[in-house]
Amino acid sequence: MKTINNPLGYAVKNWWLSLLLGILYVLAGICVLFTPIASYIAISILFSISLIVGGIFEIVFAMNNKNAISGWGWYLAGGILDLVIGIYLIANPGLSLAVLPYVLAFWLLFRGISIIGYAFDLRKYVKSNWGWYLFFGVLAILCAIGVFWQPIIGAATIVYVVAFILLFVGIFRMVLAFELKSLQKKYKKHTEIITG
Repeated sequence: MKTINNPLGYAVKNWWLSLLLGILYVLAGICVLFTPIASYIAISILFSISLIVGGIFEIVFAMNNKNAISGWGWYLAGGILDLVIGIYLIANPGLSLAVLPYVLAFWLLFRGISIIGYAFDLRKYVKSNWGWYLFFGVLAILCAIGVFWQPIIGAATIVYVVAFILLFVGIFRMVLAFELKSLQKKYKKHTEIITG
């Protein structure tokens, strides 16, 4: 999967959407982490709203960059997945603890695979920091496997699982935003040199 069309294709528009998305996830994660006694429905609604807003941001990001990023379809698919899962969870706030861990694990598995893909794409263009993306992607997959393996433990600790997932995804999105901003600056500088 080649994310950026060519070395001159660094003009990634709206990198700040990724930053806003990351901040949203981190704030949601902190909120969940410090309210462990809150009801399961409240956590489900908070998680659902985060997914809906995050999905919308990622869809907008993908559509605005479809000419600059050849792998924009992965961003679009991730945004649509977040949006659909968020709407489903909002429509069914009474999901039992037995079901939500599986939904969360599937979402986390998809996100982990996506993050690993982004890491290898960035490695082609950015020689540093791509290893952090790989680390967060592997960590996300390991967390998903843990929930699949022990869903009862996942259900019992859903508050903390949701909090840490939101924090991990938020941190990834914020770091990605600054990488995209850096790529955009490199592209502008390169364009100024060429057009002289």
